[in-house]
Amino acid sequence: MRVVRSGSLTYLRSLSSAILMATTSKSFSASITTLVHPAATKIEIPQDTLDAIDDLEPKSLWSQFAVLSSIPRPSKQEDAVIQYIKDFADHHNLKWKQDAVGNLAVFHPGCGTGQAAPPVVLQGHVDMVTEKNSDKVHNFETDPILLRRFQKASENWLGAQGTTLGADNGIGVAAALALLQTPTTDTSSSSRPMPPLEALFTIDEETGLTGATELNAQELGLTGTTMLNLDTEEWGELYVGCAGGGESTLTLPLERSSDDVLENDGEWKLVELKVDGLMGGHSGINIHEGRANAVLLCAAATQQALQHEGVHLVSITGGDKHNAIPREARAHLLVSGKDAQAAVQKVAETSQSAAKAEYGVLESNLRVVVVATDDGDESSDSCLKPLKKQSASRLLSMLLSLPHGAIKFSHSIPDLVETSNNVASLTMDDDDKATILCSTRSSIATALESTRDRLTAVASLAGATIEKTPPYPGWNPNMESPVLQMAKSLLSQRLNRTPGIKAIHAGLECGLLIEKMGGNVDALSFGPTIEGAHSPDESIHVDTVPPFFDLVQDILAELAEKRA
Repeated sequence: MRVVRSGSLTYLRSLSSAILMATTSKSFSASITTLVHPAATKIEIPQDTLDAIDDLEPKSLWSQFAVLSSIPRPSKQEDAVIQYIKDFADHHNLKWKQDAVGNLAVFHPGCGTGQAAPPVVLQGHVDMVTEKNSDKVHNFETDPILLRRFQKASENWLGAQGTTLGADNGIGVAAALALLQTPTTDTSSSSRPMPPLEALFTIDEETGLTGATELNAQELGLTGTTMLNLDTEEWGELYVGCAGGGESTLTLPLERSSDDVLENDGEWKLVELKVDGLMGGHSGINIHEGRANAVLLCAAATQQALQHEGVHLVSITGGDKHNAIPREARAHLLVSGKDAQAAVQKVAETSQSAAKAEYGVLESNLRVVVVATDDGDESSDSCLKPLKKQSASRLLSMLLSLPHGAIKFSHSIPDLVETSNNVASLTMDDDDKATILCSTRSSIATALESTRDRLTAVASLAGATIEKTPPYPGWNPNMESPVLQMAKSLLSQRLNRTPGIKAIHAGLECGLLIEKMGGNVDALSFGPTIEGAHSPDESIHVDTVPPFFDLVQDILAELAEKRA
């Protein structure tokens, strides 16, 4: 059992005097405290969020999502949301267990005749990706996510205000919590049997699958051999497989010029060559769409700028998430003389034109601009020393040699990416080192390693070192899966069509969890429609949430009836 560190619940405790606005005229916010539990009165739910979910069904699910949206839950900082779920379980007299890494399992005995059936695992991850627009002021460690409703193509959607929404995977967690509220002795005419539930809430899915990798099934008391993963984002499709993957960190030592270089070049000015306005998106789900990578665009533009006399590279950075395609990047350049400044401006203009021609309407908001930088913004004079030309050239050449995007498509499943690589981020530190993070995915283990070997080769040629994380396993499709056949039949009745059976080029936790739970687990993944995951454009099609929740209940009821 894991003991939560003292001080880790600062956020919840700091809001202990706050209450939900139950006096408002909005019907949803007036009832949300009873739909959740008294511990929720510690969490202040913003009025914008209450307004956004007002009149949405099912209320039991959306009330939980409102609470989750109001609790900061970045990856690796999940203590507050885990404590909320513990309080929730205690209030409903449900047992829970926690393993050493921080995953939580909550147990429901089931309903009616379903209590005699074998348990079913419901699984979702509690952390979320933290991305925001450059002009948005938001602290993901302290601030709630503000929700907003909007229409798109005459459909109802829910998004956030300039940040990621956290529907990945907050909506799955909310669905599990709503089901855990089901009374064990419900005798209403609408009640259906429900098997015992083992609701598994994992941590740190988004930045390394830490929770799944270090999960201890015995410590958590997991015994179920059927698992519903509620973490896919395309309503009407059933997912039965996913890619494996691994991260690689390339580190290149850099050399800076002496002060004499600046003196010899005469007057100089620090400018920023910036690439922004890109779509970004999930490095697995969206990688096949050919979206632009800001780091690589910035590297290409910078390489062109350095061909001109009087232009020096000070730093280049971009991207900050291993599983997101970089949306923004910037290079700080020292330029001497008006001719050099004009040359950099011209490079920006031609680079933007070329990129817009290449990506067209896909990246309609793409910009490559030059911004004057206040010299006083630099922390020390040493920061203004440019890289030696050879060092800068080696860095940029290495970046532009790295594979990015879909590398190979599956021969057996149409339109499925088999192997890809995402050049995810570039940072530079005070020790004059450039660090490049790459995230590689593949449904074939040998293809994964051969792609990572290519990264090793590029690093070796550039004089860089490389460190690789251990690969995580994929999830091999089982087209004869009993729970798949059951869900396919139930969903066909709802859709009046045969649902798609798919694998996904993303790192669902299923492969790891099946392995950690002993291997004999029949798993299925599905969810409502979410678009723009891992970006501030993330939104959920709210009209797909009720049928998604109904399908979960339908599957559970059939499992209860067939196995009781």
